[in-house]
Parts: sequence; structure tokens; C-alpha cells
Amino acid sequence: MIRALIVLLLFCHVGGASSHDGRPVYLEVNQLSDTEYELAWRLPPTIELMNLPGIHLEGTCEENKKLSSTTGLLGKRLYQCVDQGVPQQIKLSFPRTNPSLSSIVRIQRSGFPTRFLHAGPGETLIKMPPSIKDNSLFSEYGKLGMEHIIGGYDHLLFLLCVIWLAFTFKRILLAVTGFTLAHSITLGLAALGVVSPAIEPIEALIALSIIFVAAELARQNRASLSWRYPVAVSSVFGLLHGLGFASALQEIGLPSNDTLMALFAFNVGVEAGQLLFIGVLILLFWSVQKASADKFDLSGPLLQRLSGYVAGIFATFWFFERLATFG
Repeated sequence: MIRALIVLLLFCHVGGASSHDGRPVYLEVNQLSDTEYELAWRLPPTIELMNLPGIHLEGTCEENKKLSSTTGLLGKRLYQCVDQGVPQQIKLSFPRTNPSLSSIVRIQRSGFPTRFLHAGPGETLIKMPPSIKDNSLFSEYGKLGMEHIIGGYDHLLFLLCVIWLAFTFKRILLAVTGFTLAHSITLGLAALGVVSPAIEPIEALIALSIIFVAAELARQNRASLSWRYPVAVSSVFGLLHGLGFASALQEIGLPSNDTLMALFAFNVGVEAGQLLFIGVLILLFWSVQKASADKFDLSGPLLQRLSGYVAGIFATFWFFERLATFG
């Protein structure tokens, strides 16, 4: 009973949300002339249509409503600023409830490098910085990559199952390396437009990848290919997970002038979040072993089988949930 409770605690955070609830609001502020600014935005599809926010620049600027337009999740507004004034802040006004989404802001001012800002969940007033000469693209897209993997419960659950399948340090290292290389390849290809798969089937297949590894844990057939070579499993399915990462990055948007740098930074953020998760997991496993005076065998077949059943339940729910989104 105690073992079952510990396993459920390990997984309890997984079922609390969908795999990609936290995709950010993407905003752009472009200086068109000494007195003209354009505010453009892309909203994530997780925002309900009845809760689409009003988005405005505030300061010594007035909106030119004749040249502004809004279509669903996309929109832009043009502003005329008085006496070469500059916008002071961006304001988001949600008609219902604040969905607590992060925002990434791309600011392009004449004579200065592109500036990127990151606003935390729930921030609805984003102050415009002074005209500074450093480029924060790498740090901001790195943060977005880390946020995506930490909030990507399906990716983390797959990793957890693979780690439990590998279990020894050397095998874990090989499996995680294979997963990293594989998803980096497909993330890059998809983000650069070399491949363009439909996202709904990819998300369903990601759920199936978890079901497959969970079934291997539950079956406990240690002579199978998956048990003997977990790096093969993590590498093959890592290609699918990379396409899932790319779908999130495409919704965020890549700056046209810094595509490769933003892509690299996002991937570095994903890897940093992945390493953080693995480190916490190993520390947790080690603490349980020490607290039980090594009497609690985390590699035992009973615990691994139970873990496979629990992971399989969550993954099966996600699979059918995603099948329902097919048009």
C-alpha cells in the first residue's frame, strides 16, 4: 500500500492539466517612423473566444483606428505618438478572467537591436523598457523552452517511464542522450519549415508513445528489445516529441531576423528543463532509498508494473482526448 501511494504521488502532478496549457501570448512592437508604432499580437488557442483580451499601447500615443484590424487570435494596431513620444506600456484587458498566461514581447526600435521581454503569468501591464542596446532574445526564448518542457506533462511522463526502464546510470545517460538528439533534429526541421506534419496526429502519437513504454513497464518482459535497449525507444519516440516541441514554438513565433538563434535558445531551454527534471527525479529516488535503509527496491518488478499501469491510464486518457480534436 505504501509503495502504491508513493507511485501515485510521483504521478499526481501529471493529471492536473493538459500537456501544453501554458503557451504564451506573443506581442510585437515595431517603430515605423519617428512618431509611428505598430502593435501586433498572436494569441494561443487555449484562450476562449469569449475571453479574448483587448490589447493596447499606453502613453503619449493615439490609435489610428482606420488602419487597425483584429481577426480572431491575430491582430494589429497602429499608433501616432505626440512630439516623438514613445509608448510607456502594453495593457491586456481580459473581459472575463485572467488565464494567467506568460507573454513574450518583441520590440524593434529604429537604430537599436531587437529587444525581447518576458512577462510572467498573469501580468497584464507590461512596461516598455528604455532604448537599450543589448539583445535578450537568447534568454527569453531559453526561458520559453524551459517553461514548455516543465509544463509539458506528456513529455515528462515519457521521460519518467524511460528512466524507470533504463534505471542504471549508464543506461539512463544513453537513453536521455538519444531522446535529446532525436527531438533536436525534428524540432529544427519542423521549426524551419522543412517538414510540416499536422499537429493533431502528432499529439495523439506522443500519447501512444507513453502507452507503449508504460506497457513495457507493466509487462516486465526484460528480454524484450525495449528493456535491453531503452536508448532505441527514447530515440525513435524522441523524433515524435520534437515535432510536439516545434508546434509550440510555431505558435509562439520565431523572429524573422533571428530565427536560428531563437530556435537554438528554445532548444537549450528545453534541455535545461529536462536536466532539471531528471536531477530532481534522481534525488527523489535516492532519498526514498536512503530513508528506507535500502529496503525499498525502486527497481523491483511490482513497483515498476504498478508505475506502468498508472502512466498508461494517464496516457490513454490523453490519447482519446486528442483523438476527439481530429477534424
